[in-house]
Amino acid sequence: MAAATVQAMYYGGSTGEPSTGANAETGIKYNREDTQLGTTAIPIPTSAGTNYSWFKELALSVTSTGTTTLSNRTIARSSAPPAGLIMYFASSSGYVQPSSANRPSDTSTGDDAAPAAWTALTTSYQAYSTESVGSSSGRNGGFAKTLLGVSSTGTYTGGPGSAITLPNLLIQYDEA
Repeated sequence: MAAATVQAMYYGGSTGEPSTGANAETGIKYNREDTQLGTTAIPIPTSAGTNYSWFKELALSVTSTGTTTLSNRTIARSSAPPAGLIMYFASSSGYVQPSSANRPSDTSTGDDAAPAAWTALTTSYQAYSTESVGSSSGRNGGFAKTLLGVSSTGTYTGGPGSAITLPNLLIQYDEA
């Protein structure tokens, strides 16, 4: 069996499905726009509550085919984010264009509250796409929709629009 060459890709904006996506390994910025590196800041709540970014869709893409099958795609974060920042994920088999209309609603209660249908990312790998897919070129398996929440409990410095370093997102899969 020949292994495939696989890359983490960002899908959104002009790179959304059905295009090939953009290299996510160069980074993404959580914001309130449908771009990989946008600058529309997520406002910091001034009282109890959590404000959310627009989601960012990530998926694996086969860049060099093999004779194997990929399955059991999982996602984790490399470490804890700064206090008051919460990273979430949700599974999606099909692409959904991010917009203000489908962003989780900000909440005025419940600091660090997970929006409905979203799961907090941890340092333990969590499944987002379990399907088995041959290693032909292009997107392989479902999407990991990712989201950032900003709560009023943050102790980080700066403010809206500040560049805050987040943990790396780690994607793992089985290949057989």
